[in-house]
Amino acid sequence: MSDIPHPSPIPAAQPRPPLKLGRAGKLALVGGLLLVLLLPHLMIEGVIEERESYQDQVREGIARSWGPAQSVLGPVLVVPTRAPAPRAVNETGPMRWDRGAVAVLPTRLGAEARLAPERRRRGLFEAVVYEAEVALTATIAVPAITAEPETELLWREAFLVTGASDLRSAAAGARLSADGRDLSARDAPDANCFGAELVRWDLGLDGPPEPGRTLTLAGGLSMRGTGSFGLLPLARRAELSVAAPWPTPSFTGAGLPVRSDVTETGFSANWQEGTGQPLVRSLGSSWCQALTASGTSVGVDLLEAVPTYRMVTRASKYAAMFLALAFLTYVLFELVAGVRIHLVQYGLLGLSVVLFPLLLLAFGEPLGFAAAYAISTAAVVAQASAYTAAVTRRAALAGLFAGILGGLFGFLYVVLSLEAYALLAGTVALFAALSVVMAVTRRVDWAGE
Repeated sequence: MSDIPHPSPIPAAQPRPPLKLGRAGKLALVGGLLLVLLLPHLMIEGVIEERESYQDQVREGIARSWGPAQSVLGPVLVVPTRAPAPRAVNETGPMRWDRGAVAVLPTRLGAEARLAPERRRRGLFEAVVYEAEVALTATIAVPAITAEPETELLWREAFLVTGASDLRSAAAGARLSADGRDLSARDAPDANCFGAELVRWDLGLDGPPEPGRTLTLAGGLSMRGTGSFGLLPLARRAELSVAAPWPTPSFTGAGLPVRSDVTETGFSANWQEGTGQPLVRSLGSSWCQALTASGTSVGVDLLEAVPTYRMVTRASKYAAMFLALAFLTYVLFELVAGVRIHLVQYGLLGLSVVLFPLLLLAFGEPLGFAAAYAISTAAVVAQASAYTAAVTRRAALAGLFAGILGGLFGFLYVVLSLEAYALLAGTVALFAALSVVMAVTRRVDWAGE
């Protein structure tokens, strides 16, 4: 045998002891993971905004083809005027005239609108459109108008105007009578101004009317519109009413209705308005702009009962709170029940919760918010609780987690339904949750490992 010594065998490497973070370190990692999971949540919020912009584009497209939001102008008497234009000292040639107008507003205006709303869809998106029948009555007391020096009142050209935001669907159905005599309609000289389209009704006067003469007017318009409807109360006293079989109106304008009745089948509302401006006013050559810009309409927006995109957006804003409470439940399982849960398992649970707003959006577009909320809640609770059962290997803990998560989603639905008291309800709930956590963890040795 050889006397050459053999090298001693290399001892086997000892396994590295597992890294012990302690409770504080684990909580720090869970908090960091919570912040990381907010990034996909922000991406989901971007998807919600994009889909909502598609909805707005569809509404605009439907409004272009059907008719926009309408605002109706009642009858106003317009008397054209002319005055000699200033001339240069040595100017020769025919006389030039500056044109203008004098407007006489009604002493009393009555407008009664009946709307027939319906939903129009394009793909998954929809808009609320309506057909409107508007009955107009007015009384105009023609005063003795004193024109400015060298200004001539052209009574033979005097006419009445009515109007709306868009008359493509209304011009054919427009009608107006004065003292029982039907008037003929044609486009006004400035037929489109400040977003209002006007119809001119020639009075056919032979000359200046007798001072104090009263015109009794009656007529109406048939029109189509989208989303909202308004009436412009240009009169000393205006009594306006709007009714429709729509349960969720929002009244708009400078004044609220003096009477309103909103039920599950529809609404009716009445306004009593009036202008504090003079009934007789001198307008320049741009009389149309001055007239239509001189008042603020009152009316109604036809809102969705449950606006899907707004509700989904509100629900998504609670994502951070839901993530925190879900992670907190897992932390309590570790502290109180002695269950070991890996950080990756926290992450998978967080992704399940983060996907809730996306599920809500995807199901909400075809099914509506209420059905989408029920389906999304059931899916997330079932997935998360089944995963919890696999992680903890305890059916009782999985059932407890399902109850907690389901209760959170149920409470969120209540909060979303509370417009005025949502902040109060949410604050009280968070305070109650903190109290429960403090009670459960009161005996936990936070300094221990």
